Amino acid sequence: MATNTVVPALLVEMEAEFSAQLRARTPIGGTCSSGMSLYRKIIRDNIGGVLRSVFPLFCRCLNEAEIRELVEVYLSRHSASQPEFHQVATELLLFMSQHYPISPHDLALLEYEWLMYAVEIDDSNVPFPQKISLPLGKAAEVDVACNPTLKMVALPFLIQEGEPCYEDGEQLNYYALYRKHNNTLYQKQLSQLDVQLLSAIHEQIISAEQMLNNAALSLADISLRSWLETNNNDEILSLKYIG
Repeated sequence: MATNTVVPALLVEMEAEFSAQLRARTPIGGTCSSGMSLYRKIIRDNIGGVLRSVFPLFCRCLNEAEIRELVEVYLSRHSASQPEFHQVATELLLFMSQHYPISPHDLALLEYEWLMYAVEIDDSNVPFPQKISLPLGKAAEVDVACNPTLKMVALPFLIQEGEPCYEDGEQLNYYALYRKHNNTLYQKQLSQLDVQLLSAIHEQIISAEQMLNNAALSLADISLRSWLETNNNDEILSLKYIG
């Protein structure tokens, strides 16, 4: 019994010492083993690699010294212990949003890049698009569902050819971020009405007839039919005949 109570305590102590040595800006005591030195380098290189891969637009605003400093601050102040690539990306975003001096525009840029990455690794199956028209009297026979990878975001800047454009004042700009059936990442600027309509069907399946009825006060019947057909073609949503 004594062994069972002592060993976990020793393991906890050893793990704490290892973590402290790994996270310290400089080796504790001024030196460390060659193995620890190599592991410290690997960890920092991996975190820097995640930063550059997932947040390339943000990293373009930093020089190499600033990126290295960000990695050091993250290691010393953040307690994340999950090493998987996508978890490191999420932990970096959480850390910078909560504990790192960053402007609202830069934070919005980070969140946009993280969402693009989340869409890219989403393992949801995007259905092959069916070209469907909605003739009068047939709306009850068609289901409407959002693209399962769809993310909507409001940004304080425009995205033009994949680049942030800060010449639009403080106006919020809405975008749909999603993956098409061929795994191509895509983004489309949305109007406030687009956001309203997509939010009404997000994470559920409704009939086109129900959607026409719900939107009757804000959009003419023929306009909504056109909106559904256009966004079906763009793969933001999918239309499918029931049965």
